[in-house]
Amino acid sequence: MDKLVTIANFNEPIQAHIAKYRLKTEGIESFLTGENFVATYWLAAIADRGVKLKVKSSEAEKAVKILTSGKPVHPSGSERIDSQVPDITELSTPVCPRCDSQDTEYQRFSRSLFFLSILFFRFPLPWWTNRYKCNTCGCKWKAEKS
Repeated sequence: MDKLVTIANFNEPIQAHIAKYRLKTEGIESFLTGENFVATYWLAAIADRGVKLKVKSSEAEKAVKILTSGKPVHPSGSERIDSQVPDITELSTPVCPRCDSQDTEYQRFSRSLFFLSILFFRFPLPWWTNRYKCNTCGCKWKAEKS
């Protein structure tokens, strides 16, 4: 049984649906999570990393190649020059330096400090961390600046 892996995060649900449609046209089944949370609590959506696009782990590499190809898709099937491809960041998942797992995720903001700021200040404040976290062993490391 294949495990679902996150291949992209989006701040806007429409961008996630465009990417999902691109994968569907190529025959790859994908799923969106966090869409209702982003639509309902848009201010706190940063802490949850937005809408996540998930695919089966066996199809993840092919899906990333499709999304990074930069070829815009129009719902009618014809290409449009004036359409914009959604900004897909962090598609290539780095490998954990401790356990060599590819089950990693990029953390732009500290979730715990974000929620603590709500508790103490009654207002969400983003706390930038720019790091990666391994979901297998829990290892955290700094993201390389490009």
